[in-house]
Amino acid sequence: MRFARPSTQEVFAMIDAALKHDPAAAKGKEGVYQFDLQGEDGGIFQMIIDENGGRAVKGAEKEPNVILILEADHFKDLVAKELNPTVAFMSGKLKIKGNMGLALKLQTLLNSVNF
Repeated sequence: MRFARPSTQEVFAMIDAALKHDPAAAKGKEGVYQFDLQGEDGGIFQMIIDENGGRAVKGAEKEPNVILILEADHFKDLVAKELNPTVAFMSGKLKIKGNMGLALKLQTLLNSVNF
């Protein structure tokens, strides 16, 4: 039996909690990551890592350094480690605009979230 997945809002709440729980996970990954999530349960969310630590917010609070565009369901698959980010990018499921180096650091950040 497969459990119901959390909503996108709940996933970002988990990311926010993980960033606050383990600030060391965000060290060296400073920037504004914006997620433009398409489809049902989509929206714009940001993960902001700065001198105050890390946080995840709904909406565009700051100018993004990198924008990741994908379906909300594919995003949940990435966080759940059911979709490899490289495969997602190569197959066109994930589009990246902006700082590619920052995008590459994202996987280690998301690995700190238990989903």
